[in-house]
Amino acid sequence: DEAEQRLNSFVGDCLRRGLKKILIIHGKGIHTTGTDPVLGKVVRSFIEHDKRCGMSGHPKTKQEGGSGATWVILKN
Repeated sequence: DEAEQRLNSFVGDCLRRGLKKILIIHGKGIHTTGTDPVLGKVVRSFIEHDKRCGMSGHPKTKQEGGSGATWVILKN
């Protein structure tokens, strides 16, 4: 719940600032023990259901975040 609230606030702030593309760094969950990684799934679900979010994907290189980050095109 906290992650979704922070994503909602972050996307709203970015739109108010006029940003068109954002990068959400959620990590890969490699330090998670006993359960599956959570944040990547939360981010994916948020993007799919929030009408302010358009196309999204992962950076191509590890230096840019790879699968531990997700870029999102914001809709105005």
